[in-house]
Amino acid sequence: MRQLSAFLLILLVGCASVGMEPAKSFDQQLAYGFAQVAAIRVSAANALNTGTIKVEDAKQVQTLADQARAGLDAARTAQGIGDTKTALGRLQLANAILLQLATYLQKAKA
Repeated sequence: MRQLSAFLLILLVGCASVGMEPAKSFDQQLAYGFAQVAAIRVSAANALNTGTIKVEDAKQVQTLADQARAGLDAARTAQGIGDTKTALGRLQLANAILLQLATYLQKAKA
């Protein structure tokens, strides 16, 4: 399981660096964001189980992942009512949070 979460984080964070084309459409970026939330949750749980991070840190990661998930949901809602500017802003904010969490978890493993 730990190898799977590490693979998912590497895949999600570094898809452009391995030659894969990054998500372009709003729906692709939204799906990518939801996949990142799942990968972050698994990685945080594994980091906690292996003693890489403390309980308090794992709780904070989960709280921030919840907030990012809420931002992705809000982006989808805004897009659904035609408010593209708000949708893109919320999507970018959620993805920025997820990128920071992935970076934190990667550094914690080192």
